[in-house]
Amino acid sequence: MKRKVNINRPKLSADEINQHKNFDSVLKNSPGMGARPLLKKPWFLSGMVVVTAAIITTVLVLNKKEQQPVVAESVQTSDADSLALAAFYKAEEAKPCIAPPINGLDIPYTSFKVNAEKGAALDFKTGSKLNVPKDAFVDENGKPVKGDVELRYREFHDAADFFVSGIPMTYDSAGVRYQFESAGMMEMLAYKDGKPVNMAPGKTINVELASAYKGTEYNLYKLDTLKNNWSCLGKDKVESKYNKEIEGNGGSDPGDKKDIVKLEQTPEYKMVGLKKEEVKVEKDKQIAALPKPAPEPKKPNRVNKDKYTFNLDLDLTDFPEFAVYKNVQWELGAENEAMSNALWAELNKMVWEDATLKEGNKKGESYFLSLKKGPKQVNNLVVYPVFEGKNYEAAMKDFSAKFEKYTAALDKRKVSEKKIEEEYEAKIAALKKKQEELEAKWKKEMDQQVASMATQDKVMRIFRISSFGVYNCDNPSAYPHGVSCNATLTDERNSKLMCYEVYLVDRHKNGLFTFEKNPVTTFSFDPNSTNMLWTVENGVLYYLKPEQFDALKGGTQNVAMSRVEQQFKTVDEMKAFFNL
Repeated sequence: MKRKVNINRPKLSADEINQHKNFDSVLKNSPGMGARPLLKKPWFLSGMVVVTAAIITTVLVLNKKEQQPVVAESVQTSDADSLALAAFYKAEEAKPCIAPPINGLDIPYTSFKVNAEKGAALDFKTGSKLNVPKDAFVDENGKPVKGDVELRYREFHDAADFFVSGIPMTYDSAGVRYQFESAGMMEMLAYKDGKPVNMAPGKTINVELASAYKGTEYNLYKLDTLKNNWSCLGKDKVESKYNKEIEGNGGSDPGDKKDIVKLEQTPEYKMVGLKKEEVKVEKDKQIAALPKPAPEPKKPNRVNKDKYTFNLDLDLTDFPEFAVYKNVQWELGAENEAMSNALWAELNKMVWEDATLKEGNKKGESYFLSLKKGPKQVNNLVVYPVFEGKNYEAAMKDFSAKFEKYTAALDKRKVSEKKIEEEYEAKIAALKKKQEELEAKWKKEMDQQVASMATQDKVMRIFRISSFGVYNCDNPSAYPHGVSCNATLTDERNSKLMCYEVYLVDRHKNGLFTFEKNPVTTFSFDPNSTNMLWTVENGVLYYLKPEQFDALKGGTQNVAMSRVEQQFKTVDEMKAFFNL
């Protein structure tokens, strides 16, 4: 039975014929044999009903299974994890105010022997000076201490010092949390025969704390270990090496180290950073310019006898644009099941005058078939090309040849991409080495500045203390902003780290920004600064390198931390490891 009536349709030109050969990507030039016409399968309706019923039954069974309560096990696991996490947080929150995060790694004390009746003028290795008056000590009962007293003293000047000490650097004021940006911190304790002693009433120890920060915006704070907060004691006095007091103006002194050009802002360092960006842009351009392989060929499908199939019985003399589909059979898609039985019956009786075929929603897989006779038409039947017998074997052979060609082109592109990536990584490694050399040079220069009291930038921050403990010359600073995210810290196995405090090192600020609990729901940092991240799980230090911050964006994401395998014996070893 033919599906058209010749209505004196004009002959098509060669260009018009080529324009309609849109099946080329899947079944081009596939040989085959004829198939049964569409209207010669009276069992089609019943077959469709059975298939539809089977599908509905399967969906109902699946839905029924999905409704079963299967969450009990996951709830128990979640509860156990929550209990363990709550116990961990409780233990962390019960720790003392000063709690070094890594056992065995801390800033050591320097001990001085002081005759209580005479007092002493003491010099510390950084250039700091301590002036202890006579009769400055009393015991726990308030009685004057006689003889030698052991004075224990240490200083903290950078992020690594603050971190290993376990001294909190956060400051709560009027319900707002700040982070200290320090110009120098010190701790002083005194002992007699191994027992702590106190300052005598009315006595003070004069401290000249060596500092590389000249700014007068800093206040003096003392740590209240009972309240776990800092008490503001007012201003310290800042003097240069010539004992000339630096006048306060409510802001940074022009010689303040914060106003010194940072390494990251120097032209040489910036040039390396720009070069890294250029190398990345060039890599992306090279990859984009690589020849793209043709689309992956679609594997032909075999005729399914349980589904309705037909061929287009056309007079190719009148319909030459359908010649490319000559050996293809068509399977009626399940998408047509809503069509009425009456219309299907009409299809069985109708000889159609015209037919059109165009690509469907599933590119390269489905097609839309439209039929027409006079005013009567059926539009967009969803059909799928299928093969049978030798036609299928020939189509598979054609597919295999095309797929082999496609795979070869794809493999060739992958090799080219790998070479480009390797060249890029080599260039980036060279640039990173250059940056490390610049950082090492900068560090050496800064260390020389801090160590030498003769440098013009070195100052003494002068204050008096009337009790022992931790004192900090600080400027409360707001947490950095620029990028904010909900960050979950993970280890090398992509497992969530059991950690409490997370420390952000911002190289543009002399501070240590502290976040609590993992995940950190309010993690933020300045993308224009040089940043590092530290945290500790079971005494093991984990870190995130500065260059890895480029991948951190807003929203929710995992942050893969690196484990430090080295066991630091001193803080200097840790500073060398992190190039601080």
